[in-house]
Amino acid sequence: MGLAVFGAAGGGSDYVQVPESNGTSAYLLLLQFAPSIAFEITDRLSIGATMFIGDGYSSGPLLGKSAMTNAYALRGGFGLDYQLGDATWLGAYYQTNQDFRFQNQVVLVPKTRPIDVDMGLPQQVGVGIANESLLDGRLLLAADALYLDWRSAALFKTLYVEQWVMQLGTQYRVTDRVKLRLGYAYAANPLDGSFGSTIGPIQVPGGLPAARYVQSQFAIINEHRMAGGIGIRDLFMQGLDFDAFAGGMFPASQSLGRSTTVSLASYWLGLGFTWRFQPPPAPGQHPAT
Repeated sequence: MGLAVFGAAGGGSDYVQVPESNGTSAYLLLLQFAPSIAFEITDRLSIGATMFIGDGYSSGPLLGKSAMTNAYALRGGFGLDYQLGDATWLGAYYQTNQDFRFQNQVVLVPKTRPIDVDMGLPQQVGVGIANESLLDGRLLLAADALYLDWRSAALFKTLYVEQWVMQLGTQYRVTDRVKLRLGYAYAANPLDGSFGSTIGPIQVPGGLPAARYVQSQFAIINEHRMAGGIGIRDLFMQGLDFDAFAGGMFPASQSLGRSTTVSLASYWLGLGFTWRFQPPPAPGQHPAT
């Protein structure tokens, strides 16, 4: 049994300081409270399930007078892990879609009733395989294939098409304490180039150019990402592990109609400390000693 709290999605754009933007500002933050349970059916097969309790905060993205509002929604997740051999594992998962309704979020026309904005996360399917038999068990190789059905996600189903993601990762254990990691991911550009001037049930004032402008605020056009990291066991004392990584999305640009162009790049750094209350025995050491 487990419990997690994490950010499932987050991002935003702000061009209020640009007069030509007409006050464009859009932010989205989705937090998840996730109780989980797993069961080991056999020595090789385990299954698990998670209930995601989502708390969402959104402002924008439609031009007009908007306010930050919040909403709640549920999502289910199911997965399995199977050990194919002594050093090979196969995993798979499925997550349902999660739809939030942000009530009274935007006023498109002055002195009219505020409009609710529906926005959500898509249903997902993922499969992965990992093997650590090479170089005397020091080299771990892993690959994942993910499918994101954006057509099942409120609002985004008019902005995106279905998306495939391929993730490749490797970890090399330099010593019993130090591990080096490298990963690459390819995520197909999901922007839909054929949608009209309607986003969800909302007719965007200004027609197709304005709709493209709204779409540009959610333009996840970067297809290539790479990251590297290091893990150190027992950094300063026994039981305290350290992990760090750095990565980024390769810069990308795309024109959306005749009046809107998107250019986007992203880079990130991360680190973490893990405290093991009952450190496992050192390699070659009997658990009872």
